[in-house]
Amino acid sequence: METYFLQFEVIPTIDNEQYEVAEGASASCWVLDNTPQAATMKATFQISKFDWEITSLEMAPVEVEEENFVEREIGLEQFKRSQVDGIAIVYCAWARDKKTSTGPIAFNSSYKANLKDLLDDQKKQKNRGRCLHFYDGHRCQKIISAHSIQKKGLLSVIAQNGHVYTLEAEMSDLRKNAGLPIYKKKGINKVSTFLGFCKFHDNKLFTAIDDNDLIPTDQQILLYGYRSLARELFVKENAFNHLGYRLEKIKHKFIRQYLLDYKDATEFSLNNLRRHKILYDKLLKSRSYKDIRYVLYLSGQKPTIAFSGLLYPDFDFMGRPLQELGNHEEQLQLITFCSAPMINGWGYLLAWHNTSSNICTDYMRSLNTMIYEGHNVSNFLFRIVIHNCENCAISPEWWESLEKEQREDVTAAGASNTPYTPIKNTYLSEGLEGVSGWHFANVMSNMD
Repeated sequence: METYFLQFEVIPTIDNEQYEVAEGASASCWVLDNTPQAATMKATFQISKFDWEITSLEMAPVEVEEENFVEREIGLEQFKRSQVDGIAIVYCAWARDKKTSTGPIAFNSSYKANLKDLLDDQKKQKNRGRCLHFYDGHRCQKIISAHSIQKKGLLSVIAQNGHVYTLEAEMSDLRKNAGLPIYKKKGINKVSTFLGFCKFHDNKLFTAIDDNDLIPTDQQILLYGYRSLARELFVKENAFNHLGYRLEKIKHKFIRQYLLDYKDATEFSLNNLRRHKILYDKLLKSRSYKDIRYVLYLSGQKPTIAFSGLLYPDFDFMGRPLQELGNHEEQLQLITFCSAPMINGWGYLLAWHNTSSNICTDYMRSLNTMIYEGHNVSNFLFRIVIHNCENCAISPEWWESLEKEQREDVTAAGASNTPYTPIKNTYLSEGLEGVSGWHFANVMSNMD
């Protein structure tokens, strides 16, 4: 990541504790981030959070280094602070009476979050088990901590002493890493689990993939996609409920509007997930699998990463737009992706319901075009996982064999999916080249 310096002109809102004194201020910002756009968004959020209204951008973000502030005590101090906290902001304010002057003042935000209450509610939502099987209520008695990535299929294979690396965003980790998540070791018993099925339905429904290598059969393809979908639905429902809890507690005008917008986007995504799950439910109830499309890449290597996720394809592998995720008037088309054990190695499976073929077929055809032009398919498939999947487990042996710069690049890419970070249309077509070490010897598909 780079450090960006930028400046805004701001005025205090009525909630600002210096409202009666300060007429305006210049806000100088040092921001640690991947792009100038992301740095600007992060700084804008923090300034607004501290009860200032931005009137203009006085200096666009520029990359800076420590040596730029060697002879500037305040600048050097703030640069170093940004390397720890991810951001540092200094306000130089002018008084309303044009006369009053003071030394440095620490500004406080009117937003006072009860962190313990918020974390308690997050935990409460995560532990609110329910069976997402289409026959929910029938024989649903014991909700279990179900693995969305098979423990004995791939997790055990890539684990070292029962542990793997996963992307973590706990508060203590965020504070240590400039507000960004990091990859940490975790026991495989706690990786990829969610309280989304009862014991009876989990065992009955997923036997074809839990007790067997991927062949693939049409049923297996459907079940892998269904499990990815169910897990994402569980997580999204929890997030939506938690946002409702936060909104009940928060009065800060800017933060409240930010959360309202975020809740609206979360609800839109949640409604699309529910719609897709109904489509999958119908196929499972009828035991008909003809409407599932897939592409499966086969590798004879020992797996290094296990994952299960989904996405609404926004850009294809050539950087061309596919669907506008911010258009809440349209129904989003969806693709699932996961790793799966096979008799001789492992497979990278992408699957979708036929109703999403309009987008997903174009998505996969663009990948075929890039392969035809000589590009390595492994780089594209690796980017999908790192940029779009937090439900991912990494082999400690493989992770620790990477160069420090490679680990930093993977971590930055994994942390790129934040509200502060604009989506680049080229995120699938560039970056992380050669990092995965994957090789795929063959491909199978029933795509039209």
